[in-house]
Amino acid sequence: MLTVEGLNSFYGQAHILHDVGFAVGPGEAVVLLGRNGAGKSTVMKSLIGLVQPATGRVQFGGRDVARMEPYRRAQLGLGYVPEERRIFAELTVMENLDVGRQPARDGLRPWTTARLFDLFPNLGAMRQRPGGRMSGGEQQMLTIARTLMGNPRLLLLDEPSEGLSPLIVEQMAAAIRALRQEGLSILLAEQNLHFAAEVATQAVILEGGQVAWTGSVAALQADGATHGRYLAV
Repeated sequence: MLTVEGLNSFYGQAHILHDVGFAVGPGEAVVLLGRNGAGKSTVMKSLIGLVQPATGRVQFGGRDVARMEPYRRAQLGLGYVPEERRIFAELTVMENLDVGRQPARDGLRPWTTARLFDLFPNLGAMRQRPGGRMSGGEQQMLTIARTLMGNPRLLLLDEPSEGLSPLIVEQMAAAIRALRQEGLSILLAEQNLHFAAEVATQAVILEGGQVAWTGSVAALQADGATHGRYLAV
């Protein structure tokens, strides 16, 4: 579904990503792990096109999208949920969802508001509430739901558990597991290994903008030395 090779990205003169490479298979959930500043969000922005990589390949569904505009990547089925959420505060839940609507895609069961409210019951109870009058967790759910209205083939989730209460984190984990069962490919950036283990099967650890470790989440959990070295605060 997604293959990244030799990705190098900069902010001005600052070299942030150094030859980053990994892959996400169809229906697979992969987590990018690392401390603050490791480069996780820059990977996400490079994949969707908000940061233009200097070199490297980003193949999505067999097509090299590394030089495409962000809207073209979205049209192809690459969905992006940013760390900052960025809901439309003045629009209602239903209006926010309408903004994200895209046509159904061949081979995929299309997302409808009814299906999304099954996935996120909290949203179904506040359909006419403006986004700005929702809690942080509810806004995160709305951002994911709005992205799903685009019927993505691959979902990019940047720090989906950050700043949320333990109860909402558990609800978020359950929703992501449900998306995996739907066959959706998922790439998420996280610092929370416990949350990552709830939703993903494969892990890529970033350190200083480079891939420091790859393997199964189960193997990482069993390797105290590795997650102590790269993930401990």
